[in-house]
Amino acid sequence: MNRLAPQLAFVIFLAATGCKHTEPNYCEDVPVTHNCMDKIDADSSCSGNAQCSGATPICDVGGSKACVQCTTADATACSGATPVCGTSKTCERCTMHAQCSSSVCLPDGSCSDGTNVAYVAVNGSGGACTKAMPCGTLAAAISTSKSVVKMAAGIVKGTTTTTIDGKAVTILADPGAKLDRDGDGPILEVRSASADVKIYDLEITGASGVAGADGVDLVPNGGMPKLALTHVKVASNQGAGIAATGGQLTVSQSTISGNLGGGVSITNADFNIVNNFIMRNGDPNNGTIGGASLTFTGTFLWPRR
Repeated sequence: MNRLAPQLAFVIFLAATGCKHTEPNYCEDVPVTHNCMDKIDADSSCSGNAQCSGATPICDVGGSKACVQCTTADATACSGATPVCGTSKTCERCTMHAQCSSSVCLPDGSCSDGTNVAYVAVNGSGGACTKAMPCGTLAAAISTSKSVVKMAAGIVKGTTTTTIDGKAVTILADPGAKLDRDGDGPILEVRSASADVKIYDLEITGASGVAGADGVDLVPNGGMPKLALTHVKVASNQGAGIAATGGQLTVSQSTISGNLGGGVSITNADFNIVNNFIMRNGDPNNGTIGGASLTFTGTFLWPRR
């Protein structure tokens, strides 16, 4: 046993010294109970924003101790096309108006700064339609000629048909926002050549009285007005839900229901109607139009496949 002891010690010594050169995770100044990855992880952690830069400028001090795009405490690091700090601590598009300080999440996922927005709220009385003092009707908001109108939740009623004549405007709505009118006749009319109206998330409901009490009318008036409805509900109108006698009509991801004069009536208008619910329209006793009526004087060409 005495003759073997030096040899055994020599083998152990070689194994120990060899580990220093061949073990990829070996670090000379890390305790033997850890490996090099412990040191690498420790070196890559941060304790403040000064240690972070570039695409990940924020130190997640209260969490992973890693550099990230944003945290709830540093949400202002997000802006532009991706203004919201998501759960993964990356900057993302907004999906709700409440995520923006202006209360306006634009369709492209950015937050409006509010400078070109006319705000509408039930019982509003402001003349300039600001966020602090919103106006009380959609017509008043349109008259400001601002490019965006934001409607708060609740039923907003004008005393007459709200007409958008030759203006380009985007109308956005909170959940539960509805447009109606006092008295008989259509609720909303879009007309004239330069009209380019986009409506999101609004409910247009309750037109009553005379024939032609439509929810929405698209009227060429000698031009080619454009109207696009997205996530819109047009319901419970005595006339048609939507009646287009010209122009360009786009309806997507919307619900057209319960309109006695029919769901959609189109006469010589260009249209793109996709991915909608059009149901329970028409008068079961005296109606002539159910879901849709399409009338053309020209030639209709089916798309080739």
